[in-house]
Parts: sequence; structure tokens; C-alpha cells
Amino acid sequence: MRYLALPFVLASLMLSACGTTSAPPVPVTISADSFAPLALNARKLEIIDNWQMRVEPPYIGHRAQTLPSNLLAKWASQVLQPAGGSGELFFEISRASVTRIAMPLEAGIKTLLTDQQESKIKAEFDIKIMWLQPVGGSQALLQLQADHSVTIPESASTVDLQNAMQAALLGGLTSLDQQAREELAQINNIILP
Repeated sequence: MRYLALPFVLASLMLSACGTTSAPPVPVTISADSFAPLALNARKLEIIDNWQMRVEPPYIGHRAQTLPSNLLAKWASQVLQPAGGSGELFFEISRASVTRIAMPLEAGIKTLLTDQQESKIKAEFDIKIMWLQPVGGSQALLQLQADHSVTIPESASTVDLQNAMQAALLGGLTSLDQQAREELAQINNIILP
């Protein structure tokens, strides 16, 4: 009788080990705490989305909780605050992608019981910021690129994939924010006190 119960006990232990869960994905949020607004010498901000999202592999941005181009547009509208009496600011999205790139896996007996890094999730942003100020004849053009990648293991669940996409998007957006602030600070009269 004891020997008949042993396979059932082992099977239940093995199945319970597979029941690990991941924390639900947290969407990327843009707040004044993490991305402080910049008062810019312009009357209005125009956001132009020139990125055509692809839905074939390796592109997976369409599966993100917040679409990458929508995330950039929200960042621009909350951070690049027009506060001047004249002038225009254009924010053009040239690329806002998230891709899943397969990584080479090692073969062999040693790797059978290990959890290798299977994929790399990479967020890439290309934007242009153009400032036209008719009073004084000032103008500027910034071309910024940022990317960030996160790896996920073979055993990654759908929630793990969503979390990795959110982490890659937040990392890329943080890098883009830092670049934009550094470049805008070098342009005379664009940032208002």
C-alpha cells in the first residue's frame, strides 16, 4: 500500500513546484515625480507619430500594455510644456518599437536542469524635437535615440514577458528623458525659468 502511494506523492510534489506565479505587470506611468515637466519657450506643442507599428516577429510592441508610441506621446505632452507667448515645438516619433530577439542557448547535459536566458526584449526610440521661435529668429533641431534591453529566461511566463516589456520601455524612456534634458539645456532661450 505504501509503495502505491509513493508515485502519487511524487507526482503531486512535482506539479506543485510548477505552480510558481509572477507579480502582475505594472504599466509604465509618467508622473511629475519621475519625469519633471520642463517649461519651454513655445506657444504650442505638436506631436507627430510617423512610426508605423509592425506586428510581425520580432516586433512585440503591439502586445505591450501601453503602446510604445502612445507612451512617447504621453511623455512629450507631460514633460515638454509650452509656456511661451510665441513659437512652436514639434515632437516627431520616428521609431517606437519593442522587439523580442532570440539568444543562443547552450546545448548539453549540463544545461538540461538550468534556466538559460532565452530572449532579449529591446525597446528602441528615435525622436526629433524641432523648435521654431519667430521672435528673435531662433530655431533648433534635436535627433535623439535611446534603447534599453532586458533578458528573460526559458521558463518565462506571459506575465514575465509583460514585466520585461514594461522594464525595457521604462529604461528606454528614462534614457530618452535624460538625453532630452541634456540637449535642451544647451539651447539658448528654450527653457524658461
